[in-house]
Amino acid sequence: RLQGATLVGVPRNTDGPDVAQLEALLAHHKPKVFFTHSVLHNPTGANLSPGVAFRILQLAEKHDFLVIEDDTYADFHPHSTTRLANLDQLNRVIFVGSFSKTLSGSLRVGYLAARPDLAAELNDVKTLTALCSSEFNEQLVYQMLTDGHYRKYLDRLQGRLAQASDACLRMLERVGLEVYLEPKGGLFIWARPPGFEDVAEIASRAAEQDIMLAPGKVFRPQMQPSPWIRFNVAFATQPRVERFLTDTLDAA
Repeated sequence: RLQGATLVGVPRNTDGPDVAQLEALLAHHKPKVFFTHSVLHNPTGANLSPGVAFRILQLAEKHDFLVIEDDTYADFHPHSTTRLANLDQLNRVIFVGSFSKTLSGSLRVGYLAARPDLAAELNDVKTLTALCSSEFNEQLVYQMLTDGHYRKYLDRLQGRLAQASDACLRMLERVGLEVYLEPKGGLFIWARPPGFEDVAEIASRAAEQDIMLAPGKVFRPQMQPSPWIRFNVAFATQPRVERFLTDTLDAA
């Protein structure tokens, strides 16, 4: 938005972006870039299917736009999954990864993979805007990757998240919320309470009690009302979250 870009949202299905809607939008817009999560999409927790991935790349070629594949949550997933970058071989796809979600947000260490000309341009932008990253943080991540600690750490983290996700799903079922899908890992569960067209007020009341719920509108380009809530499984299993949801639905 700071650069004058127009943001256009594409509806999401359980197997990835709605490619029929994407194609319809391409008839009226001439995008330069398409941003997407392929693995453990934020906020829905969905993964991209091979068929949808192939269709996205077909449309990118036909309409001449780049695809930025944000892979920052993928290390939470216990298995290999479809990546646009693999299918495309970095022709139109810019692949972005990060350790800020799995290790620590304060590390601010990430990476990208792109064809050489795009990588050079992006490196120039990084140099102009941020100069360089912390060498100490980069060396820390490097050591974790090369000595095997990162893989062992991920195994433990994925196990803990799987337990938290199961507990959160059971809680949401008890309260009576509709779950979009049962994610195969990751931090988030996407669910909606019955009878609400907009949950912004619920999220606001929750914040007053120091309960952080992400209303669906914050994930829409124009902040349109949404009945969906993103739950972080690491915190949503606290008893006070269930009490708040139960009281809120009982009072509705």
